[in-house]
Amino acid sequence: MTSATIKLFLPRGDAKSLRTAEISNWTGKAVAAPRTELDELLAREELEKAGVYILIGNHPLTNAARAYIGEAEVIRDRLKQHKTKEFWVSAIVFVSKDENLTNSVLTNEMTTPETTPRLRSLTEAEWPAGCSERPSSKAAASEEATRTLC
Repeated sequence: MTSATIKLFLPRGDAKSLRTAEISNWTGKAVAAPRTELDELLAREELEKAGVYILIGNHPLTNAARAYIGEAEVIRDRLKQHKTKEFWVSAIVFVSKDENLTNSVLTNEMTTPETTPRLRSLTEAEWPAGCSERPSSKAAASEEATRTLC
């Protein structure tokens, strides 16, 4: 197994606050923050890039952990759309350090035969609280609708 170095940067010196992570032999970069620091996260230049993001929260009735995974050509713009949604408490963003991660790469990777069976529509009970962008039942069955909920 090849060794690697993980470089963490804590701008505020707090691991629960805004933070970035890089791995020495990987071309990606992760940026994470609690929802309370969304404005600081949105101000980061990395969010001008295409990437993948995960919004993490809990189900309002069961308190079960929930995650929403999305992708965008410009992460900042997409996260701004989630600003008013109440279903998440923290965000993790993954972008490329070398500009090789584009929306077309993301779309192709997310819809390969290996990943397609994992894509599915949320049931009414699984739908994030506060989300009003419910696609029609025909659209809900599509991969595109599943990747772009809320």
